[in-house]
Amino acid sequence: MTDATSAARDQPLIAIDVVPMSFTTSDGLRVATARRQYAPYAGQEALPGVLLEGAELLADGARRALRTKTGIDAAAVRHLAQVGAFDGPDRDPRSAAISVAFLAVVAPAVTTPTPAAAAAVVAPPSAAGPAVWRVPGGDDPRLPFDHDAIIRAALDHVRTRIWRDLPLTRALLGEVFTTSDASALQTALTGVQPDPGNTNRALRTNPALVRADASATAAVRGGRPPATWTWAG
Repeated sequence: MTDATSAARDQPLIAIDVVPMSFTTSDGLRVATARRQYAPYAGQEALPGVLLEGAELLADGARRALRTKTGIDAAAVRHLAQVGAFDGPDRDPRSAAISVAFLAVVAPAVTTPTPAAAAAVVAPPSAAGPAVWRVPGGDDPRLPFDHDAIIRAALDHVRTRIWRDLPLTRALLGEVFTTSDASALQTALTGVQPDPGNTNRALRTNPALVRADASATAAVRGGRPPATWTWAG
């Protein structure tokens, strides 16, 4: 028998928050944010997020958040994965809300701030460093809601799955990359530079990789060309 009062109970809002992440050797790991247009926290940078619509799938909500809040369309998303759910009575000052968080690995160019998208970039710390986020245009290093915790969860997701999750690793490194690129990604994730010999050995023996023709990559400034890799499938 259904409790007559159950239908009248307040239900928490379901939010979708997305961590748009990209990587390049020159810029390291980057996370795009969007300037909030409305209260609460109007004018502050936050992760792109939306409230889930009635019949909307979670992944579709994540794509909508990227498109409407940062201008990142589906073609720029290389990889999309859930990283967890976040709750708590104080995470949203408007009402009780549960957030389903996603990681979106996006093409590096789209995490560059654009006036149309009102996007900005925050630089995540290394695993060994403090949880401080450098937010352009503001002195407060914290993001609103619990978005700092969501970004940390997304970084943990990547750290624990890099090279074990080939689609994720491929999305971050791109179709063609060098040994130094792989080393720089590992350093960005852990704060520790890996041993060059171990990195070379791991790449050389990885069945998912094949040695690429160095002439197909960007020109090298003299000296021995770096080992360049692409994906077998």
